[in-house]
Amino acid sequence: MKDKKFSRYTTSFAISVVLLILAGTVAASGPKETVLHRFGTGTDGAAAYGRVISDAAGNLYGTTAFGGTSGAGIVFELTNPEAPGGWTETVLYNFSGGSDGSQPYGGLIFDTAGNLYGTTFQGGASNAGTVYELTPGTGGAWTETVVYSFAGGTDGSGPQSDLNFQAGNLFGTTTSGGSPGNGIVFELIPGKNGVWTETVLHRFMTSEGTSPRAAVIFDRDGSLYGTLASDGTFGAGAVFRLEPTNGTWKEKTLYTFTGGTDGSGPLCRLVLFRGKLYGTTVVGGGASVGTVFELSPAADHHGAWTLNVLHTFACGSDGCYPWAGLTVDSKGTFYGTTQFGGLPSNGGTVFALKQEGGIWFEGVVFTFTLSSDQLATSGVLLGKGSKLYGTTIGSGMNAGAVFEIQR
Repeated sequence: MKDKKFSRYTTSFAISVVLLILAGTVAASGPKETVLHRFGTGTDGAAAYGRVISDAAGNLYGTTAFGGTSGAGIVFELTNPEAPGGWTETVLYNFSGGSDGSQPYGGLIFDTAGNLYGTTFQGGASNAGTVYELTPGTGGAWTETVVYSFAGGTDGSGPQSDLNFQAGNLFGTTTSGGSPGNGIVFELIPGKNGVWTETVLHRFMTSEGTSPRAAVIFDRDGSLYGTLASDGTFGAGAVFRLEPTNGTWKEKTLYTFTGGTDGSGPLCRLVLFRGKLYGTTVVGGGASVGTVFELSPAADHHGAWTLNVLHTFACGSDGCYPWAGLTVDSKGTFYGTTQFGGLPSNGGTVFALKQEGGIWFEGVVFTFTLSSDQLATSGVLLGKGSKLYGTTIGSGMNAGAVFEIQR
């Protein structure tokens, strides 16, 4: 669908009302935001870049890249969602900035035993980042174990991504390292006595792309998909697939962004929905402030993938600079965040995207206030009762927040 056609539809007041209805955002008093925790004391953390996850009881878990007792970041839990006093933050772990890691930009994942896993961008034995595990103990205490400490060479350096579990193994990316230093996709395999072994699945060549910042995802056949922030052709990024073949992994570039109307800089974790890939670019598009895209495979699943721009941000009420990826519900409505845009304060948005009659409509679920909770760089978590949860990193004296939006 061409941008001009899309703009013609979205400028209509009647269609704008339809957008809100389709996104499920209309209520008697409109969507309501509740700040569950506002970072700001220093020791409670600062700048939550990663998305939050929840346990079966509805408690939330996340990370901040900075703050804590050493300023190197924390892992936190928000508990007691139904208590009279509201949500309470507990710092599960303070990173020291040394061998245990520093700057956990990525979010967390659980294993089946209730342990948490994540990455740090720096710290570790070579200050090239770590993969860590947090194990709950008695009395609410959690113990951190460094699962793997990157050496900064061919094994990778600077992980910023979430992790993914598959068959008991951990999968992730590093933004640099490998050979020639453009980043890698890795697998960590647990062994005896808690020792994990790293296998580098792919080292990116400059012609393929550089700086994978987001988690990789799996399809039902065991292939991996991810994004590259830049590439060797246009410098605008790419989407790749790693397919397991006879004990090795074969890389295929599914799409290379041109930096024009198709977007530039996919920093996001992809979503695989009904056989298609969905994501965002942080810049590019007609207004150079980001896009939402869809990638469709060829009918024979062997040919070229086709990109369709579902929405081009204009930095008006719709928002701009979507850093994070998307979340999709069972009905096919996609939710995401933008760092800026939204009226009247330009504090960023939570948006929804829905297809009706072959046309994609974008609706704003919530607009952040610039002076308090701006700069959403994480995706949102779909909670119970039409609730959305996410984080902001803030700016200046504002250290960010964890928010809940009741649609």
